[in-house]
Amino acid sequence: MIRIAITGGIACGKSLVGEIFSAAGVPVCDADDLAHSVMVSGTAVYNRIKEEFGDGVIADDGEIDRQKLGKLVFANEDARLILNGLVHPAVEELFGSWLSEHDSDRAAAVVIPLLYEAGMENGWDAIVCVACSRDIELQRLKDRNLTVSEAIGRISAQLPVETKMKRADFVIFNDGTVSMLKKQVGKVLRHILER
Repeated sequence: MIRIAITGGIACGKSLVGEIFSAAGVPVCDADDLAHSVMVSGTAVYNRIKEEFGDGVIADDGEIDRQKLGKLVFANEDARLILNGLVHPAVEELFGSWLSEHDSDRAAAVVIPLLYEAGMENGWDAIVCVACSRDIELQRLKDRNLTVSEAIGRISAQLPVETKMKRADFVIFNDGTVSMLKKQVGKVLRHILER
């Protein structure tokens, strides 16, 4: 099986690229979905987050208030490192199991936004980086109801997208239409499957 990692900058369109891969017949797992699943009430990660960050990050329904937690960790690098240390190993274990389940498929992809930051770049047959221009990235984050300073904080909390582009095997630039994106993804996928 060809193991593909999809990474890139925040708000660059990684999930959309994952959806296009999926529509092309490549099973796709999203690490963000896994991160949400390991943080639900009752899990070991949930308990550790509550222990580390207190009741202030717990919503009225007893679940983690991801918006409050996000504001906290993006304003404090130490807090972000603690959170990543709790969540990343659990997520890596889950997508490792998921990949094993898809061993008989020709290819499978995992969308991992923090692939390089979390030291998860080894063991892939192809790494695809999804990028876009800074202006578009900022606009997309503002469309998600973040202030400019919050958006810049989130972008700055990750490796620069230019660094990710240099380290990847393939780069998809998502500044245009969905149809242009689909063409790029199709081309990259053909290259990967024909290697």
